[in-house]
Amino acid sequence: MTKETESNSGNKKNDKPSKMDDNTGGILEKKDPLRANKFLPVEDSAANEFENEEEQEVADFSCGTIENNIANLIATGNMFKAHVIAKKAFQKQPNNVNLAQVYALVLLKTGAIEESRKLIYQILEIVPQKDEATDAMMITMDDLLACKFLTEGDPSIVANVGHIFKESWKYSHHCRDLEISRELYLASFKKNKKTSTGMNAAWLSWLTGNDPQAKQLAAEVLKLLPPFGLEASFGELVDLAEAQLLLGREDDACKLYEEAMKQSDKENYISVVTVRQQLFFLREAGFKVPHEALEILIPPTIVVFTGHAIDHPSFQVSLFPQEIEEDVKRIITEKLQSINAKVGYSSASCGADIVFIEALQSLGGEVNIILPFAISDFIETNVRHAGPRWEKRFEQVLASAHSVSFACEDRYLGHDMLYRFSNHVMHGSAVMRGKFLTTEPHLMAVWHSRTDSLPGGPADFIDRWTNISTLHLIDLDELGENGDNVEKIDQSLIQQQNFSLTFDPFISKSPDRVIKSMMFSDLSGYSKLQDEHIPSFLDFLEKLNSAIEKIGVSLESLNTWGDAVFAVASSAIKIADFGLRYCDIIESLGKKYPEFPFPIRARISLHSGPVFIAQDPFIKKVNFYGGHINRAARLEPVTAVGQVYATQQFIALLYGETNDERNECVQKGLKYYEKYSTEYVGMISLAKSFGQQEVYHLRWK
Repeated sequence: MTKETESNSGNKKNDKPSKMDDNTGGILEKKDPLRANKFLPVEDSAANEFENEEEQEVADFSCGTIENNIANLIATGNMFKAHVIAKKAFQKQPNNVNLAQVYALVLLKTGAIEESRKLIYQILEIVPQKDEATDAMMITMDDLLACKFLTEGDPSIVANVGHIFKESWKYSHHCRDLEISRELYLASFKKNKKTSTGMNAAWLSWLTGNDPQAKQLAAEVLKLLPPFGLEASFGELVDLAEAQLLLGREDDACKLYEEAMKQSDKENYISVVTVRQQLFFLREAGFKVPHEALEILIPPTIVVFTGHAIDHPSFQVSLFPQEIEEDVKRIITEKLQSINAKVGYSSASCGADIVFIEALQSLGGEVNIILPFAISDFIETNVRHAGPRWEKRFEQVLASAHSVSFACEDRYLGHDMLYRFSNHVMHGSAVMRGKFLTTEPHLMAVWHSRTDSLPGGPADFIDRWTNISTLHLIDLDELGENGDNVEKIDQSLIQQQNFSLTFDPFISKSPDRVIKSMMFSDLSGYSKLQDEHIPSFLDFLEKLNSAIEKIGVSLESLNTWGDAVFAVASSAIKIADFGLRYCDIIESLGKKYPEFPFPIRARISLHSGPVFIAQDPFIKKVNFYGGHINRAARLEPVTAVGQVYATQQFIALLYGETNDERNECVQKGLKYYEKYSTEYVGMISLAKSFGQQEVYHLRWK
């Protein structure tokens, strides 16, 4: 892959779409952490190595093992890896029904709803028909009840297909999906009499309004096992608890959940999370789920970490001397154990970051490292000054981490704002993961209470954390020799001197670098309009402009040329609102011009990142420049028509901002309403050989 190195303003060229799976910098999972030292873009090499690793994983595992592996990845929110493994396994064995249903579930979970349905219809060997009520291609109940798969299929696979239809309903909201799911589970339960299958059939009967059948099935499940689950497994205890819940016996259900937790493997939290997800699903559907049950089923804690590095040799005042490292590690370990921490997000500076990573890994936790900029710059500014021992530990934590990614792969250039952007991405990524694990992330910070808040530093992260109930502070000042000192530390005494990275003289005079969210959009088919369509198209643009003015979102920049629109705002929420409303306007307005050879529709791409802000010397207005403008522009041509696609960085910032809004509402006693829904699209190759990007489909909830 080659990457354009010149700064590019908002002027987007007409890019030709290219067709296509984690971050702009790619996921570097258990790879050589120093291979990115040459300032070369890492997207393609990372993605290729990752896919090669998954290719070997597919070759090493049997079909059943692959299914279990994919199920675990889905349960823990690792959709990208699940997608790669499932796709490659199915391509190798396209006639394998087991792999087909697993791949269909992954497709569904990653937002490819129609593709998932097509695969399931092939398994059922039923041709869908257009449903007049929903205008969607669906199978009829008569066809389902008559199909051989329902009566002759393997009961476990029949139940799995039922699960896919239940999950599909969460996206489609078509009652038919629930009815189909119910019949599949019922057919499976009649054959295998598994408690889990019976309870799914029972809940689906309740969801579709058949209370008597639901209670009858729950009563049957209770008869399959000894009273109160004597010698029952974790899963069977959960099924008994759900049966008691459905029959209105909350106290008995909670006792069974408590017994299940005693038998759960505390190192493997997936099963507990799955049970919680089921209860949240039922609660959203209107069933009264006792709060006590959710308190019993404790999910793993996700920890976002920030902390000071080991003192730089040029510091005139000590913040984190190497002598207190063991004390810091002991306190971090104790706090991690006290909150049941199992998943962590952190950078990897020498000092607190690496100590945190090693502590969490020693407890069997999963660590996800997010670096703020190019790895060689990071080593030079955040690792090397502490000596070769820390450099070696840096290499080791990267090699052993669950994932290593970059908030951006750009040069540092002395801009501390990149640290703040990385913190935003880290926070949002943890919130996204928390949605899968039905929990909210915690922030753990090793800081010095007498230092000022600088962009991207621990105090800055603490100041921006809105939920103090999930904040855990470790004050270095209390561990040092000057613990009784109350005076603020002069910032000039702890600034790194003799900065060893060399910069071009022009770069040293570079404009401000700021974090912005941006949108690119153009109109599908604009270049194919003929001269006779231009008067109507100008009328279309006039009405479009009037509608844009009424959107009411505060933007920092809005440029248009031809059919293209480029917008910049200070927050991801503002750009998300503007992009989605703009898409809605185009979809509605485009249908009002029958003289066009096709309806006018938009492609919209959203991205967030650090950009340079300066006055355009030609138009004498503020404009934005840099590689992240290019990245936003290169995503737009490969966006599906009529859709809003967003990069992983944008979605991370959006989740972080909405999480802050939610916490503020909770603190004020107000109800928060989710506005957005995100579905994973995959790793997409960007236009003009600009590498690969993990992309999500953004829409209104």
